[in-house]
Amino acid sequence: MESNDSKIISELNSLIKQFKNGQRFDYDFNKIPKTESLELNALINDLKELSFQYNANYNFVMDIARGNLDVVPPVNNSFANPYKQLQADLKHLTWQINEIAEGDLEQRVSFSGDFSQAINKMIVSLKEKQRLSELNEEYVLELRELNAMKDRFFSIIGHDLRNPFTGLLALSDLMLTNIQAKEYENLEEYAILLKTFTDQGYKLLLNLLEWARSQTNAIKINIETLSLAAVVADSKSTIVPLAQQKDIEIVCSCSQDYLVLADVNLLNTVMRNLLSNAVKFTNKKGLIHVYGEESEKIVTVHIEDNGVGIAPENLSTLFRLDSHSSTKGTSNEEGTGLGLILCKELIEKMNGQLTVTSELGKGTTFSFTLPKA
Repeated sequence: MESNDSKIISELNSLIKQFKNGQRFDYDFNKIPKTESLELNALINDLKELSFQYNANYNFVMDIARGNLDVVPPVNNSFANPYKQLQADLKHLTWQINEIAEGDLEQRVSFSGDFSQAINKMIVSLKEKQRLSELNEEYVLELRELNAMKDRFFSIIGHDLRNPFTGLLALSDLMLTNIQAKEYENLEEYAILLKTFTDQGYKLLLNLLEWARSQTNAIKINIETLSLAAVVADSKSTIVPLAQQKDIEIVCSCSQDYLVLADVNLLNTVMRNLLSNAVKFTNKKGLIHVYGEESEKIVTVHIEDNGVGIAPENLSTLFRLDSHSSTKGTSNEEGTGLGLILCKELIEKMNGQLTVTSELGKGTTFSFTLPKA
């Protein structure tokens, strides 16, 4: 019996190795020898069900990422739940865009912030000027550009939706370790971990939708008088550990403590994103300098680094969703490509402007303005 169980464990090891590859796999459970061990049989059944749901959900997510929005979602599959609503939203968005392209100017898009605002603003403009036939060609071009923006947005979502599978791979490692040690009493723990990773996938979806919500009037903004030095210090404290990993110094200097009119949460989000971006593209032992200046009505904040800089041809695309792409940092740091776009949206919601100057190989300075209190 012990020899038979060893063969079963060997087969399960082979299965889990396919699991670890993170790709759709094909496995014949009929190859597994029979056993009288209740624990092994329970584990085999759980792995069989897990593999079926994994394959079904993998195909479902990959179809969405490739733009096949009509794919039928798997039934009775907890992995797929976070993505079903996203599929429905994307299908409705595509339908709305097609209706607008065919002349239905009563549509109102609400799926994503700057994307929705751009389409809805264009609809109003079309309704006001639709009697001017000579402008039709210009409006058709605007529609095509917005469709390109939609495609880019889908691409970003498709990339980030793969991340929840990292948790499933980690679970596979844990299962493999326990099987090799012949410890089968942790099935309940596996189920808890499986739920945890599913929750992580759901939270990723919520984060993506929250990013979209932050770019619409759905987000509440509380403008108040703030100490710029206090906000900068708070934001810096969260980035210092990241900077220390690359031995980067962050220096904050202001001739005085400027008072600005802003939302503390939005301003913190902007500062953290810009500081994190500066750390990402600054070499080891580099320097990041944060300083401010004021005029009669505004305060300007500068985040200056001596990093790799940005090529001139890429500067114009930094804040555009339809052409923006994430670039790896000096230590191969990954990113979603949405941080700078989000910063621009939040600054504009606080009645400011975000600009950038850069010289390739010498560094970059992001500057934003805020009304002076």
